[in-house]
Amino acid sequence: MKPTSQELTARIRDMILSGEFSSGQHLREAALADQFSVSRTPVRAALAANEKDGLVEYNPNRGYIVRAFHVRDIAEAYEMRALLEGMACRATAERGMKLDAERAARRAIDLVEKLMRDQGPLDNAAREQWREHNRVFHRSIIDSVENRFLQPMLQMVQQIPSVYPPIFASYTAGELARYNEEHKRILECILDRQGTRAEFLMREHILSAGETLCASIRRAPREEELRGAAAQDTEPASERADAAP
Repeated sequence: MKPTSQELTARIRDMILSGEFSSGQHLREAALADQFSVSRTPVRAALAANEKDGLVEYNPNRGYIVRAFHVRDIAEAYEMRALLEGMACRATAERGMKLDAERAARRAIDLVEKLMRDQGPLDNAAREQWREHNRVFHRSIIDSVENRFLQPMLQMVQQIPSVYPPIFASYTAGELARYNEEHKRILECILDRQGTRAEFLMREHILSAGETLCASIRRAPREEELRGAAAQDTEPASERADAAP
């Protein structure tokens, strides 16, 4: 079954947020229509919808281009997310966590513990599993809050593509295990009805993750430059001369 315009909008958005479409990449309607086996009409509507959400920009001469986000954008998005999810923790603690949400949060924590215990060196598959368990934990708290403004505001903040494969790979097993321990403490505070403490812990949890991510982004160009220089140094002198302008 061919995807609807709404489904196509979500698929393109997810591909941007996951890094499959990179910043500055030109999204050609014809190529996307072939990729998703649809006509250009739903592709055009999906691109326009993602432009409205701020994920792509329209250039009259080049068409739709994946918007480039800078470190400051990501840092500010994490600051807003920390405020919103901190508030969600406090509200959930004060009103009581829904039983299904509590079970989902506990299961996510347990699965991460098992992953860290059974996993050797982290590979992309293991990181993807962690990412899903992490999403479930945070979602369980947000879904417990009966506030019709919170989820739309969080969705807007999360339009920042903040997890690219090379950057996400910088998270170590120790950091992922530490984040899971923080999840445990946050959940304990929520269940003990310690709203202020839960809010503070969640804010610190998210801000710390944002700082780690932004540091990785800042290091990435320098590390790429060093790798390129090292590779050049290992080439025979004749080959380096041939490659020079």
